[in-house]
Amino acid sequence: MFEPFHSKLVEDFAQFNYFQYMRPNQKDDALHNYVRRILTGQIRDRWIDRQVETIWPKWRVIKDVRACLFLRWIHNRFPEVPIVFIIRHPCAVVASRIKLGWAPDHDLDPLLEQEHLLEDFLGRKLATIRSARTDEEKHAIAWCVSNLVPLRQFRGTPLHVVYYENLYLHPEEEIPKIFSAIGRPYTESVFRYARRPSTTTRMQSAVFSGTDIISAWRHELSADAIARVLGIVDDFGLGHLYGDSDLPLQKKSGYKLIDKRQEIVDSVF
Repeated sequence: MFEPFHSKLVEDFAQFNYFQYMRPNQKDDALHNYVRRILTGQIRDRWIDRQVETIWPKWRVIKDVRACLFLRWIHNRFPEVPIVFIIRHPCAVVASRIKLGWAPDHDLDPLLEQEHLLEDFLGRKLATIRSARTDEEKHAIAWCVSNLVPLRQFRGTPLHVVYYENLYLHPEEEIPKIFSAIGRPYTESVFRYARRPSTTTRMQSAVFSGTDIISAWRHELSADAIARVLGIVDDFGLGHLYGDSDLPLQKKSGYKLIDKRQEIVDSVF
């Protein structure tokens, strides 16, 4: 199920924010009912169903980059639903967003319009946010908010964290962990599909160009832009995830990252 929480492209979700934020225990019957429909597959939508190839599937996978700010809210209400949270290098994400032509203000404006998000996370970072002038800086702020909120809200609660780079470089290690986290068996045939480009991969992607997927962003962003992106990430207390390395500093995936590094995040907020 592709991006069911896209308020601009899914009519049934149009009443909510683009990048909706929820406090973990906040009450919202309308959102609860919508999420239940998604989790139980009781919805049909051209955008959501764009990658569906099986009429009567046994399982469903929900992929969405706009659910990060209420993942803990979902977990509190549907704890039986396994969640896999994927983190990718901020510079790689920034470069990808720019290549796709994403307008950064369309991401930041809805964030700043949500009172609870400002009170809980962004209030002390308004100077950093308002000083952002370039697209790279604005996309970096969106990356920070999208990762900071779930990592902080899930403190003390298991969340399976997977680094994109580890998954790409070592699928034989990461994929078994994912299946274990979601409580499902798998066969070795899964690894044959791991290297296939997804249906959303663009032709200009490093996947098709043959360049190094992990470090391609170093050729797409200027040294100055990279420094500014990493500076913002560090200001948000997330510099410990990658530093200035191409690869995550945390070698192993899994939810323990949250507890071991949480004191750094808390010290910033």
